[in-house]
Amino acid sequence: MKTFTAILSLALLTGTAHAKICTENEAIAADLAVDNLSNWKAIYDNYTAYKQCDDGSIAEGNSEAIARMFADKWKETGKLQSLIDRDPTFEEYVLRHIDSTLDTNDLTQVAKLSSQYCLTSNKPFCSKLFSAVQAVEKQD
Repeated sequence: MKTFTAILSLALLTGTAHAKICTENEAIAADLAVDNLSNWKAIYDNYTAYKQCDDGSIAEGNSEAIARMFADKWKETGKLQSLIDRDPTFEEYVLRHIDSTLDTNDLTQVAKLSSQYCLTSNKPFCSKLFSAVQAVEKQD
């Protein structure tokens, strides 16, 4: 049992030792970048560069940018799917940003779009997106 505990402790310490920390300069850059997240590529690039800074007001800005893409540029969801196909961790990031900081009208719009206007090729993602909206609505 002691060996197992030692190995588990070492594994946990090793995992956290490699976690990237958001520096002050990165936080400033991530905060400024939020204003330029007007397409899925920009959101993905922001995710890859600053995911370690995705907290507080920066996370709220990321959530707003993602909601705007869904609500205002739904037809570009195929581009999102291409990015997710290349980097499946991006899907989790996007879905995590469907949260309680979003405007109720935006959540309603995203639910409608994901349930009624989804391309056949995006159905699995749309189902997850719809579920994410429902989870947020249940919290309220």
